[in-house]
Amino acid sequence: MRTHAALLLGLSWAVSPVVAGGFSFSAPNLPDYCFYAVYQSLGSYTWEGETTTSSSSSETSGHGSSSGSSRQGSSNSSATTTASSSSSTGAKVTPHGKRSMREKRGHHGSSSTGLCTSTVGVMSAYVSAKSWCTKEQFNMAIPTYWESLCEDASATLISLTEIEANATDEYIASLSLIDPETNSTTTTGTISTPVLLSHSYYKRAYKSYVTHDYALSKDMRMGWGIMGYWGGVLALGMISKAWKMAHAFLRLSTGSDAEKRSGSGRALGPISAAAHFVRTYIIIPASFAPFLSNHQQLFLYHTIPKRLDTLIVFGFWAVAIILSCVDYESFTGNIQTPSLHQQNWQYSSDRTGILSYACLPFLWLFSGRNNIFLWATDFSVQSFNIFHRHTAWVCTLLAVVHSINYSVVFAIYDGRYFSVWKQEYWYMGVVATIIMVFMLVQSATYLRQKSYEIFIIIHFLFSILTIFALFMHTSFDGKTYTPYLWPLVAIWLFDRGLRYVRMVYCNMHVRFGKGFLSTPLSTVTYSSESDLVRVEMYPAAQSLKPAPGQHYYLYQPYTLRGWENHPFTLGCYENPDSKEYETKLIFYIRPYDGWTKRLRNQCQKAGGEIRTKLLLEGPYGHQAPLHTFDNVLFIMGGTGIACAVPYILDHIARVSAGKTNTTRIHLIWTGRQKKIFDEVCCQDLSTALEHTDITTTLFCTDKSAAGGMITSGSTTPTKEKEAAVDAAALQDKASGSIRSVEDLNVDLRYGRPAINSLVRAAAQEAQASSARLAVMTCGPAKMADECRTAMYDVMKGGFRDIEYFEEAFGW
Repeated sequence: MRTHAALLLGLSWAVSPVVAGGFSFSAPNLPDYCFYAVYQSLGSYTWEGETTTSSSSSETSGHGSSSGSSRQGSSNSSATTTASSSSSTGAKVTPHGKRSMREKRGHHGSSSTGLCTSTVGVMSAYVSAKSWCTKEQFNMAIPTYWESLCEDASATLISLTEIEANATDEYIASLSLIDPETNSTTTTGTISTPVLLSHSYYKRAYKSYVTHDYALSKDMRMGWGIMGYWGGVLALGMISKAWKMAHAFLRLSTGSDAEKRSGSGRALGPISAAAHFVRTYIIIPASFAPFLSNHQQLFLYHTIPKRLDTLIVFGFWAVAIILSCVDYESFTGNIQTPSLHQQNWQYSSDRTGILSYACLPFLWLFSGRNNIFLWATDFSVQSFNIFHRHTAWVCTLLAVVHSINYSVVFAIYDGRYFSVWKQEYWYMGVVATIIMVFMLVQSATYLRQKSYEIFIIIHFLFSILTIFALFMHTSFDGKTYTPYLWPLVAIWLFDRGLRYVRMVYCNMHVRFGKGFLSTPLSTVTYSSESDLVRVEMYPAAQSLKPAPGQHYYLYQPYTLRGWENHPFTLGCYENPDSKEYETKLIFYIRPYDGWTKRLRNQCQKAGGEIRTKLLLEGPYGHQAPLHTFDNVLFIMGGTGIACAVPYILDHIARVSAGKTNTTRIHLIWTGRQKKIFDEVCCQDLSTALEHTDITTTLFCTDKSAAGGMITSGSTTPTKEKEAAVDAAALQDKASGSIRSVEDLNVDLRYGRPAINSLVRAAAQEAQASSARLAVMTCGPAKMADECRTAMYDVMKGGFRDIEYFEEAFGW
């Protein structure tokens, strides 16, 4: 049979990812279990003078004998004891001589009424309870709980007055012991004199019932351990965010000079030293720095989190594994489930199922773009994506383990593996687990990047199907597991609903006398020289306030794939003279695959520019407090310049209002084509880059732009090119327009920047002037990792007044 069952497991490794079956406690209160154990142990015997009844009070679950409590074990190993146990509880005996393992156990009376109507039986139960129960247990059970058990057996408990008077210690000491393990009902016949239940058997019975019934409560507490872990992580994130906001406000209110004066004293404090150590060795570096600097760069097709995120997910894995493995109270001699292996299979099945359910709310929470903890904590979108992926791994693996274990229970110990497939809770559990495994595989980084749109569609549809399957899987058990499931629905509806609210807010506006105003057609241009798509939009929302750090999702609704949406950082913004539309938003897009490629092709077919309907959803993101720092270093790559431009515009506005501590900004921007510098700097930054407190260094990596001569850190070497540039500049100035960055206050170089040297130089300059330095990067993965490594080296060197801000270039 075991070999046959092993073959079945190969076909059914994915079974219901949570507890399979209804459940009710045997006794109403924990102290009542003492008398319940006595009552059940003696209830299978026939007592002299008892009144028999044909009624049975056992309760079965809504699934019948095939799907009751997952914790109901088989009876005692001997056939005689099995018959005894089944007769005492009214449980169904299977053809294999085992009690149905999924039968829901409630308040079971015995098949006879000897412990209610027979003086001999009542005396035996009374003296056994008096001997083995504590005073509290005894007083709670007798007579109230005892009477309720008799009522369940359709009997009335006789008066205990004479029983109580005769049950002296001397009398109890004179009684013979009875042990249901050795004194079966077939050999004892009718018991005519009072007996005392064996203490060893009583302890086994009591532990069996309590362990069985309270294991589920323990599993629930373990589930709270999962929730408590993530709750603690989010709470620390909120504390960190609040502390940073308060610190930034204090720096801004005290001003730059006060900050410099107090810098040396602050650096000597033990709290500052501890904070610097944590930031240097835990928060800033990549997980395996300095040996492996990958963070934004993939390693073996996998994302490597930064060290803090790695520690958090490692802690989560540790908590999940520990909670899955500890504190099981299986024991040899269990009167309900004698097999130790069966107990372990059953208890671990339920534990892993509940822990899997406990992961679900966080799995949905971490995946939403309207995650409230993105606003309340200091964690980035990328960090929450890491948390989401690892929560998905743990949740799915727990479900798979749960499924395998229950397959073993049903195939080997329960003997009804095939029949259970007719039950809805079973096959819907199969559906849920298989879908979760498929989604996990389909979410691999390589597959996600190769077919992102397909990934999104499948993820969306299968997520809804998973929620439905899980509701069906546990619907038989009332509301026991809905506290795990309804939050998923609430989180999903909140996220989706707020997306539509943001879309309406950005794209619809009611103006008195003009009715509804919607976002007008957007201008989209593509330059083949710079390989840059430029999108200019006028959102209908007059109250929309563009700011640094914002990103928006763009839709092109009137296309075959109008539901697609992609996030883009706000590159620039203007306030034109239009009376209807006050703000212009500008996005810089590098066309790759999917929608951005199709948008580029549309522009190329139209001669470089199109007017099309685009919709906005946003704003998302948060603003880094760069204005509270004395010096700011921007290290940007390609269209990552979109991150820096709004901060530069914001700086100019703050300087005019006197609301910034920043006195020096150094912009370092690397691009493949020189033309991208011309288009962005000359159109959107020409005025800003002329400010004396802004220094700009541009690195062009295109060899052809330098006449084939690339020297890192050097300008164009040919006299012919210089003459051509000068002539073009004179023509532009005469016409009142600027078409080349060479006409601006910038340093144009050819080659790649030495990022480590640039960061170190900026840190040394800030340290020499007691200034606080902020370093922000946004660009290709390799550039971002180099910048993070440079920051790590500088901070290890002892420079404390420095902060690092990184915007993910990809999504």
